[in-house]
Amino acid sequence: MRTSTSLAALAVLLWSLLAPAAAHEFANKGVTVAHPWARATPGGARVGGAFFEMKAAAGKGDRLIGASSPVAGSAEIHSHIMEGGIARMRRVDAIPLAGGKSVVLGPSGYHVMLMDLKQPLKEGDLLKLTLVFEKAGEIEVDATVEPIGAMGPHGFDHQPGAKKSGTRDHKH
Repeated sequence: MRTSTSLAALAVLLWSLLAPAAAHEFANKGVTVAHPWARATPGGARVGGAFFEMKAAAGKGDRLIGASSPVAGSAEIHSHIMEGGIARMRRVDAIPLAGGKSVVLGPSGYHVMLMDLKQPLKEGDLLKLTLVFEKAGEIEVDATVEPIGAMGPHGFDHQPGAKKSGTRDHKH
């Protein structure tokens, strides 16, 4: 009897350790969103940014075409571009996602701009975000809110050689 109780306790412990790791990826119809996060905002801020990596299974190319969040009046897909030596944000209609590849959205690159925030984004909170893909449809994610000025999700923000927004090969 004692062995079965110990095994049950071990199973619960393992589940509690593995469940949070699984919660960092959200998938639908060949598209996976990994490590979604947002930066905390100071009180009174009306805009914020959300970031993540999106991956497409081989042969399952798609496009991110929209986003929404209950904490924002609206959300748009943006990119940073250089104009005359000045970095500017611009709205884009979509971000293409080739099959078997991934695109990382991050500071100084593609991102989801959350506008007309109804409340500040507080470090440690979870941000509900719905991402809309042309083929995969809606993928609901919980983004962790990292400190103001963070450059990546917890554990990924200071990795040597970490890529900012861009495309990379992804094996499934």
